[in-house]
Amino acid sequence: MFNNQKGVGLITILIVVIIAGAIIGGGFLLLNSERSKTRDAQRMADIVRVQASFEFLFNDTASYELAAVGGCDKVGNLVSQCNLSKYFPTINTLKDPGKFSYIVSTVPTEDDYQITFTLENSFDSYKSGTHVLSAVGIQ
Repeated sequence: MFNNQKGVGLITILIVVIIAGAIIGGGFLLLNSERSKTRDAQRMADIVRVQASFEFLFNDTASYELAAVGGCDKVGNLVSQCNLSKYFPTINTLKDPGKFSYIVSTVPTEDDYQITFTLENSFDSYKSGTHVLSAVGIQ
């Protein structure tokens, strides 16, 4: 008289699939967020190396202008084209770890240079967005 069914019902399967999907989706979001933070950490490390290279150049020549010779002599060029290989031997392979670029925004002169870069997230005291490295530091 009573129908004693054993097994899993369709509603139970749907609930389990929905919960599993939510957990997996949350995991992907968390993983993507961590990847962008890692890219930002790499960007900051790259920019600090570029900054140090410019400062070594300035200490040797009392000018940033030599960096423009043969590469970063135009606004819009990549920083990897700057003549800093004496201080940063792998600069010619330097590139942003994501979809952005390190761009010369002011051609190096005797007393200044500007390199533009972008952060995906806030990093230390720097907010997400475009920043400029210059002779006075990172803004």
